[in-house]
Amino acid sequence: MASRFSHPHSALVFLPGKVTESLAVLPRLLAVAVVAAAFCSGISTTHAQVTAQSLVGKAVSGDAEFQDITNGINRFRDRDIEGCRAMFERAHSSNPKLPPPGVLMSMLWLSVNQLQPARGELEQTVIDYPADPEPYLMLGDLAFQERRVTDAETLFSRGVALTDAFDENPKRKRDFQIRGYAGLAAVAEARKQWALAEKQLTGWLDLDPDSASGHQRMGIVQFQLGKPTEALTEFREARSLDQTAVQPELAMARLYEEKKDTDKARRLIELAIESSPQDSAVLLASAQWYLGQNELEAAKKQTDAALAIDEKSLDAKIVRGAIARVERDYAAAEKFFSAAHTQSPLNFPASNSLALVLIESDDDEARQRALEMAEGNVALHRENSPQQVNALTTLAWVFYRLGRREDAEQILTQISQSNQLTSDGAYYVARLLVDRGESKRARTILEQVLSQEPVFATRADAQELFESLGTDSE
Repeated sequence: MASRFSHPHSALVFLPGKVTESLAVLPRLLAVAVVAAAFCSGISTTHAQVTAQSLVGKAVSGDAEFQDITNGINRFRDRDIEGCRAMFERAHSSNPKLPPPGVLMSMLWLSVNQLQPARGELEQTVIDYPADPEPYLMLGDLAFQERRVTDAETLFSRGVALTDAFDENPKRKRDFQIRGYAGLAAVAEARKQWALAEKQLTGWLDLDPDSASGHQRMGIVQFQLGKPTEALTEFREARSLDQTAVQPELAMARLYEEKKDTDKARRLIELAIESSPQDSAVLLASAQWYLGQNELEAAKKQTDAALAIDEKSLDAKIVRGAIARVERDYAAAEKFFSAAHTQSPLNFPASNSLALVLIESDDDEARQRALEMAEGNVALHRENSPQQVNALTTLAWVFYRLGRREDAEQILTQISQSNQLTSDGAYYVARLLVDRGESKRARTILEQVLSQEPVFATRADAQELFESLGTDSE
């Protein structure tokens, strides 16, 4: 259990440990992560335009008349849930090759982020259609998304066992086989059981060799098995099948970066730029890599090149603003973040970063605008929002800069106690501690965050504060 740097009579605490990446709100253009099993099944927990074809899926494409399905979707949108169910039951009665009604209902609930009724539909389908694999595979998807890996493994395994005996529809069976392989591969990947993941992904790609996501995941697995040449081949195959897939050299660079092999990552970044000099996404991802290495001139060069290719790129404006903020060029940072915010007012990285830049202004109107934006983001990003901690941290700093130190301390204490402090947040805590005369504690915090994080927005400020405290603080 981590100890606390705290005074017995102090409410302000700091829990040591790996701090949250301060630049995490930047667009994740270079990320290559294990793909959740839900990617294969088509499960979505976001609002999407649902159609009969997207609901039924490829498993029965061409085998059914979709009018009843379309009518059911329309009734669901009109909140006639029982009418929707009746349409789906009629469709399934007319064509048993369709998925069970409860499966279709659960997909509709998931499309509007209603997990509880979606699960209820799937649980009932297990009872009503005990030989159908799909509810088990969907429940496995949901469990995996919630990081309940063991539960997911059990559900996927049950779905695979039922698939072996399933003979009602060859197209659905093939779909189930692919989803079973993909799901069990995701479990193995989450557990870093790379040889087992390779076996499952091989089964998937034997059935569906044109799956870009399958090849991309196989690339990750091959790399983890110590086969970088095979990994690069898989990433290139994924890219040839889907031009939106991660550029192969970028994918490899990310994996080498995770292994702390900066030299190989750097060479691959350079190769990516050389091979795709007019691909703004590649240039921007490369810029982010350079920014992560604190190589600001290189990051700026690639971001400017990306903007020259696509001057409307929202991500490029945000990254360029981030570079300027790290340089403490607040005028340039405000320019790029303001442009991004105007282009996309609800974009959190744009509005959050703009608030942090505006609060550094000497202009009272700009500082008031910073407060309004920070408070608005906190109101918008409440519990369960991935941006909640960043929004609260920004509001705390805005409060501090406005002289509301008690309000800032209250927020930062709450965040620190949950061990979610960002790198910038650690600097803010240190500033508060220095103000209270607790320089030794502040120096300890700064020493830790500076040793852990090569780049974060307030690193230069943190370094200056650290050096100003000397070695004999308190």
